[in-house]
Amino acid sequence: MPSRPTVVVIPLLGAFHARYPQYTVVHVRETVRAARPDALAVTPLAPGALARPAWQDTDEVALPHTVVPWARNASVPIHEVGFDTGAADAPGGPDAAGEWERFRSYLEAFDAGRERLRRVDAALEPVREILAGALDAAAVRTRLLPAIRAYQAERAAVLEEGPGTGWLADHAERLAERIAALPHDRVAVLAGVDHVAALEDALERRCRLEPTPELPTDLGPEGRERALLDTAMRGDVADPAALLERLREVPRPEARYHEANLLLLHGHAAEALERLEAASREDFQEPYYLPGFLLARLGQLYDVSGRREAALRAYRGVLALSFAPAEAVQAAQAGLLHAFRLPDADV
Repeated sequence: MPSRPTVVVIPLLGAFHARYPQYTVVHVRETVRAARPDALAVTPLAPGALARPAWQDTDEVALPHTVVPWARNASVPIHEVGFDTGAADAPGGPDAAGEWERFRSYLEAFDAGRERLRRVDAALEPVREILAGALDAAAVRTRLLPAIRAYQAERAAVLEEGPGTGWLADHAERLAERIAALPHDRVAVLAGVDHVAALEDALERRCRLEPTPELPTDLGPEGRERALLDTAMRGDVADPAALLERLREVPRPEARYHEANLLLLHGHAAEALERLEAASREDFQEPYYLPGFLLARLGQLYDVSGRREAALRAYRGVLALSFAPAEAVQAAQAGLLHAFRLPDADV
């Protein structure tokens, strides 16, 4: 009888990683490294996804940003074990989202149904409160995951397994089967935080679960730089001048891109264009989203400055990339049709 693999489940927070300086995508990568895996099992991606550049448009930004590049450089095998939500074999079937909408509409038609939905919504409030505060890896484990588990237990008690729970139990069981069947002794499993509790329950019956490695919250210069760039990406800062000064000290094109966005946000379009032109003369291939976003913004700033031909070249550059985020592609396509204008510009 084959031995049971050892599994370490590492929670992913999607775009929320950019909100938490003490649990950035760098923390996720270092947690994976500390787990010393023979292989990775990636639950947000369906088999074969990594063969196509479009996989990078996943909501789980830690995967394309740090985790998959690290695994490839370290020659650690990556297994996509998730489900294509539109496929016939997806948990709940290809219309699971539609089933939930119809189920919710049905419940809202009755007093008893509305009360059930009220109970479920109320159970989610503690999760929302935790997400609104500061989180590090320890708090994710000790506060966020228990709150999610309690919410999901209440949701299942009120709505039962099915459309109302997103077929969570079925999803977890089938993921666990795929993970347990992998031909490795030690596997790091990357899973969205809303799937971790159910997945660990399902894995415990098939594998040896090991706790997530504990890391310091301060990961040195790289971790602090990532937190700074994440802050700049969000743009919601009380002192933009101080942030701009700190960004100038970071010798990376990504920092120039964020400088440009902050300058544009505060009415300095000409300076923003200078920063992006400087960045475009460097190697701006990393991180994965930067080429598309930088060229799309460059095209918009050329339009603002009245340089339409240069803007068109930048927009075409976005569409020529092997991968660009959907938002960058949409901006480039719009820019090719009509010159970009700032929101407060005269029409």
